[in-house]
Amino acid sequence: YFASRHDPHRLARDWEALLEQRAHFLGLGLLGGLLVFAVAVAGLFVALAVAARAGRLHPTSATLGGLFLAAAMMSLAAMGVWTSVVATYAALEFQWLRDAVARQALLIEAQFSEHLLLLGLWCTLAFAALGLYCLGRAVRGERGWLPVALKLAAAFILLHLPVKLYLARESLLFARYVRWLAVTDQLLVWGALALACYFAAAWLRRIGRALPE
Repeated sequence: YFASRHDPHRLARDWEALLEQRAHFLGLGLLGGLLVFAVAVAGLFVALAVAARAGRLHPTSATLGGLFLAAAMMSLAAMGVWTSVVATYAALEFQWLRDAVARQALLIEAQFSEHLLLLGLWCTLAFAALGLYCLGRAVRGERGWLPVALKLAAAFILLHLPVKLYLARESLLFARYVRWLAVTDQLLVWGALALACYFAAAWLRRIGRALPE
């Protein structure tokens, strides 16, 4: 919805107001970061569970898939800690300090923080794409849609990276926001990830039911 209404590359940011809002809404910032951290831990649990089961079929591909997905979830967890603790502490410092030079340094740090979070997101997606592809190879031959869903999710994530750069180039250099492409890209990436998680969970459930009690 946001991608259909706004150009994310041309949003005007008042960094001073942003830091003041972070300090004022301290609880929401902590809650949001903790939720991201919890999602990363849950994703790590599911990824390692799938890799452990797939290791019985193709150990090398399953191990690589588990390692790449673990790296992706660690990047996501680091983003959660940064947004909930580090960025919030910097915002509180900005409210407390009265020295103009120190406040200016915190404003520059806030801008750097945005790019650091972007790095974390792209690392998460890149490692997730590699991990999903390796897991898709590990479970090849299994009945059902799981191998296809994992490989499709990896393909759409890898496609998302150049598409995102293309959208940024068109917006920032030529003031042209390709709205339909941005919306389609978001739907494909997150829809494919949701389907991959669903089929992975269904596969784990089917294996769990087949195990002897």
